[in-house]
Amino acid sequence: MKVAFLWTKLSGYLNTCLRSLHTTGAALLVVNEAATADAPFDEAEFGWIERRHQYVGRPEFATVMRLLDAFQPDVILAGWHIPAYQRACARFRGRAVRVGCADNQWRGTLKQQVGRLIAPIHLRRFYDAIFVPGERQAVWARKMGYVEERIWKGHLPCDVDAFAKSPASHSQPDKTFLYAGRLSKEKGIEVLCQAYELYRRDCRDPWPLVIAGDGPLRPKVQAMRGVDWKGFVQPSELPPLFAAASCFVVASTYDHWCVAVHEAASAGLPIICNSECGAAVHLVQDGYNGYLVSPDSAHELARAMERISSAPAAKLTEMRRRSSELAKQFTPDRWSSCVLEKTQEFSRLREKYEIGGHR
Repeated sequence: MKVAFLWTKLSGYLNTCLRSLHTTGAALLVVNEAATADAPFDEAEFGWIERRHQYVGRPEFATVMRLLDAFQPDVILAGWHIPAYQRACARFRGRAVRVGCADNQWRGTLKQQVGRLIAPIHLRRFYDAIFVPGERQAVWARKMGYVEERIWKGHLPCDVDAFAKSPASHSQPDKTFLYAGRLSKEKGIEVLCQAYELYRRDCRDPWPLVIAGDGPLRPKVQAMRGVDWKGFVQPSELPPLFAAASCFVVASTYDHWCVAVHEAASAGLPIICNSECGAAVHLVQDGYNGYLVSPDSAHELARAMERISSAPAAKLTEMRRRSSELAKQFTPDRWSSCVLEKTQEFSRLREKYEIGGHR
């Protein structure tokens, strides 16, 4: 099978998914945005991909079409909102199964309501199916008019095997909180810093906070007491960082999905997470393997940190086990199997309704 993957910036978890697909014998064409200064992924990690084109800024429609025409894919996986990819997929109607990859949640905003009305024009004519991470994103896909058999699930898994480990290796973890991600306002870094200050003020024996990532709020992070800033960490170096931590914290005011939550669960960490985070519905159960807090609430976040750091060792051990179990819902192998099986299924359904059309 020939699979074309049209994307923005590649990352460690997507690299793992593509490798899983490649091991099945599938031929790959990858088009992606070149790495940038605030996300300097090591290009050597992607050197195994034989057919690959990188662009700077925005992809050019003519170039994308030239690559696709030469490759003749059976299925195209594309970032759903990128105009050049939309136009290319429109040209491949009936020639390949066209799949828009999305992590959007349905929030009922005016923009989404308008998008729902014009979905037959701006979305469904480009993509035969939508590939989403989980249920909250599936709700959005349904609102856009996609029926269940055209909604693929299990997108954006982390490298579970790299992060997973036996519960025994958690017997003496460092007493630290960990955050890994971009240092920007939308990621809730200001809330995280405020919460950590409150936690340190009120806790008798506070745990340090390890932060891995870079971005515009780096100076604020570097100025914090008790914070160990690691800078941008390459994907291959993340698993040991997670293994050394005791709890993962994410404070994004809103996050479509958040792969880092899946990485934390795979690593067997208790997780403190914003209730608006898309991955939370599958991977964080309040009081079970972590705690959910309200968006923008530094006080709730500080209280959750205190509950974790003061919890008995036996309770934390049980939370770790539960996180590991929840993480198994999503894997790169499930991702690649979904792509192959769903593509084959669409081929079998050509007689039921034309690929590219909707009931």
